[in-house]
Amino acid sequence: MGGWLPGVILITVGLTLFAVQLLNLDGDVIVLVIGLVCAVAFAATRGYGLLIAAGIFTGLGIGILLENYGLVGEPVVLGLGLGFLAIYAVDVLTSGARAPGRWWPLVPGAILTIIAGAESTFGPEGARVIAQGWPIILIAAGAWLLLRGRTST
Repeated sequence: MGGWLPGVILITVGLTLFAVQLLNLDGDVIVLVIGLVCAVAFAATRGYGLLIAAGIFTGLGIGILLENYGLVGEPVVLGLGLGFLAIYAVDVLTSGARAPGRWWPLVPGAILTIIAGAESTFGPEGARVIAQGWPIILIAAGAWLLLRGRTST
């Protein structure tokens, strides 16, 4: 990290905590702030670990805030899922050469987003069916990868 970055992070966190106290904000905003601080740190350093933290905390923080403001369904699950998808999207947009194995955020992102969508669309019962059934999709995808590998050799 650059010599200035730790100072900027401490100032940002300190200002946020001060604003939370001064404006009587709910402490749940802190999760979002941590994500945004990690996003700024990622923008400055391009550290992949900071991108992961930024996606997870920012998505989770947005979901928590949306739930606090009364959004129906599963906004926290949706926010977390979209945070994982954002990790992949930002990585694709910011990295010149694609590193192998960096597709992993698509798996939890897709699963969480589908579960949140099922809850919003079909209610709690639909979400439970999707949540219990997603391992079948993983099994099918694994079988497809195995079969594809056998036919291409």
